[in-house]
Amino acid sequence: MKAKIGFLLLITVIIANSCNKDKFTTRPQLIFKNVNATRIVSGQALTFTFDFTQKSGTLDTLYIKRTSLMCDSTTYVNNYNYKVPSFTQVNNQTGQITVSFAFNTTITGAVNISNGTCNVRADTSIFKFCLGDKEGHFSDTIKSGKITFVK
Repeated sequence: MKAKIGFLLLITVIIANSCNKDKFTTRPQLIFKNVNATRIVSGQALTFTFDFTQKSGTLDTLYIKRTSLMCDSTTYVNNYNYKVPSFTQVNNQTGQITVSFAFNTTITGAVNISNGTCNVRADTSIFKFCLGDKEGHFSDTIKSGKITFVK
């Protein structure tokens, strides 16, 4: 009886380990870590933080798409290409990427954004992020929760 239980336990461990995805893949892996706020007023910064992993290659660009839920989303979409700062690339790389947006203000190191021609007092937007490398590999797309911008 003990041998059967031991055998079943061994099979369970083998199956569980074989189902785990490799942490490091050729495609960059982008993992949402946090956002500093979900309600931003004019003059504030919005900061997203991500962890990443990559087996090999040179990370290049964090592609960002902001879509307004309050204004005509067919015409009010902003795309940003955030260049990943240079750093020493090694195999099985892990790290963190932080990107900041300055809402209706200028903040050093932050991407400037506004509600543009959208004339609502408070706009709600969703951001999508995708990490690319110079070899043409892309992570899965990460979608933020709703972010409200108040003029």
